[in-house]
Amino acid sequence: MRNLFFWITIYALALASSQLLLKYGLYQIGAFNIKSIKDLLAILAVIIKNPYIIFGTLIMASTYFLWITILSWFKLSLAFPLTSIAFIFVAILSYFILNEKLLPHNYLGIAIITIGIFFLLYKQ
Repeated sequence: MRNLFFWITIYALALASSQLLLKYGLYQIGAFNIKSIKDLLAILAVIIKNPYIIFGTLIMASTYFLWITILSWFKLSLAFPLTSIAFIFVAILSYFILNEKLLPHNYLGIAIITIGIFFLLYKQ
């Protein structure tokens, strides 16, 4: 039997990991200052050379294929809301890996998402 929560967790962890890799790569590049096509092309040249951005993009692309597989197995009305677990993973991983601060409203949001996931999975 396919376990929805298992596959959504794998999907959400991969998605969160891709976001962290992209952000880490962007920390190395810095903020974009695009005023012309030439600036845009220069930024694109830097982006395609950054291994964190490349790997993050590849992971993000792979999550698409995992997602369509999940959708082939489970109801969208159940699977899609469960992807909110990715927000929890991003917040926690950003705190530990990127040293981003979590504020009280972040903790409240995580608690609300967790409660929502519990209700969605209850008696499934």
